[in-house]
Amino acid sequence: MKRIAMEKQDKAIKYIGYCFEDILRFTPLMLWGKLLISIVEGVMAVWQPILIADICELASNLTAMNTEIFYKNVLFLCLCIGLPAVCSVVMKAVAIYNDCKKESCYGWKLFEHAQKIRLETLEDSQVLDTFQKADAAYSGQMAGSRMLSCIFIMAEAVLICVSTIYVVGRFSIWLIPGAVLSFIPHLAVNLLSEKQRTAVYRAQSGVRRRMQYLWERFCKKESVKEMRTMGFGGYFKKMWVEANVATMHELEEVELKALKLGCLDASLKNACYAVNIAIALFLLLNGGLVVGQFAACLSAFALLQNELMKLGDKIGEFSNYYHYVEEYYDFFSTETEQDGQEEYRPFEKEITLNQVHFRYCGSEKDSLNGVNLRIKKGEHVVIVGVNGSGKTTLSKVLMGAYRASSGSVCYDGQNVNDLRKEGLYRDISMVSQDFVHYNFTLRENICISDIKYREDEKRIQETMATVEMEELAESIGGLECQLGREFGGKELSGGEWQKVAIARGLFRDSRLIILDEPTSALDPLMEYDILTKFLGLIKGKTSVIISHRVGICRSADKIVVMKEGRVVECGTHEELLGKGGEYSHIWEEQAKWY
Repeated sequence: MKRIAMEKQDKAIKYIGYCFEDILRFTPLMLWGKLLISIVEGVMAVWQPILIADICELASNLTAMNTEIFYKNVLFLCLCIGLPAVCSVVMKAVAIYNDCKKESCYGWKLFEHAQKIRLETLEDSQVLDTFQKADAAYSGQMAGSRMLSCIFIMAEAVLICVSTIYVVGRFSIWLIPGAVLSFIPHLAVNLLSEKQRTAVYRAQSGVRRRMQYLWERFCKKESVKEMRTMGFGGYFKKMWVEANVATMHELEEVELKALKLGCLDASLKNACYAVNIAIALFLLLNGGLVVGQFAACLSAFALLQNELMKLGDKIGEFSNYYHYVEEYYDFFSTETEQDGQEEYRPFEKEITLNQVHFRYCGSEKDSLNGVNLRIKKGEHVVIVGVNGSGKTTLSKVLMGAYRASSGSVCYDGQNVNDLRKEGLYRDISMVSQDFVHYNFTLRENICISDIKYREDEKRIQETMATVEMEELAESIGGLECQLGREFGGKELSGGEWQKVAIARGLFRDSRLIILDEPTSALDPLMEYDILTKFLGLIKGKTSVIISHRVGICRSADKIVVMKEGRVVECGTHEELLGKGGEYSHIWEEQAKWY
């Protein structure tokens, strides 16, 4: 237990240090501005009871000698009372500045790390929970900014409390215990309440992400259409309401406990205040205090108790904000893609996979189980197999997006684990089965894969001709037409969007092209026509086509048949049909449908 406590303490110190580093780097004005304002407000607050005592004493015995001092003290008191209001305005300006800069301070840093994490970890729900919490800490709580404010306010409160205790102690030592006694339970209540809130909030992380997912279904046109026509909107609503009510009920229980403890705390605070007033009054009546000292004493005690309460509140808030900071910086411990040190040399001979295994996080078995494969330069390979056979996983391991659990993937002997990914990815183009509908212009949708050729009209037209998009482009108004209704553009059908995605993949200048179920939304005849043209267009390039339909296999140089994560057959169309094995079975089954 002691070791765990020490680890948590070391972690907290490290993360608070990260906060200071980030804020000094990105928003130094906020750091120095808040520090200066905290010092000014602390000094002004401490001087108030001292000035009140001096003013009261001088007012009862004004002479020509002390009149100037009296008015100076009154002017200084006005400054002490008025300056915090000016500081408040300055703090608001600093807060606006911080809001404007927080994107570069926290958002961009979060984005940069998200771009580096291992892609296969995105299949892990715990990683997604961590990202959701980090995003909430950044966007909703500004991560370290509020915690830093708490630190300065606590430092200011400590300064005021120590100074005020000294002032109060000058009048009577008996006035100090009451204030301190009310502070201890107040601090305990705040820390306990924040600990319970944090525990509940963190336990709800997965449920909250599910609630967000359900809510997005109500806002996405595709899911709204389906739930409306299929009539299951009520079921979705029921799931969201139940999850929402459950989370709110848990939070309600925590807040009710905090409220009850808060009532007890307030009662003790008022009792201590009453006792101290009684002590001060007793001292006044018995000559221990003069009237001016009595007034200053009450002012100092009220200030002391208020600052102690503020200190307790801020320590509780600090605990709360630190948990957000912890969640934000915890995300940066998510495993990142380990970039190699060797520069990628475009392969001239072959890509080889030797005894490649791969397993997803949380899975009990390998998705790839000892895959051996050779793909020669310029070869057109089609990978087929039933759903769940490992085709898509193989394509991601092949291009280095997923790191093999064991075995090797080499481009002319260059292990992808040793290569700089930027150079490797620059030589690969991919069209995935879950391609994105970008609400950009048609030109941008095609050229975004290789933006340097954005104005190469010949290249664009040749690419569109390959996927038979000329008529589509003409019907919507040309390359500058905005796509997607979300921003008032033209909406395309599923098959049309798929053509756009294929065009985007073909447009990229690369030696290796991977198409993962690229034509699933097209009919078999159109699929065959497009892919045949595609193979004719990319002579000299290497292509890997993943498909559950075997029509294109006749045009392939090599067919790879996957089953249960293994390569069970490899050869040409005629060779595999002659074997009468898995490929022959798939071919015969699909032939029944046409």
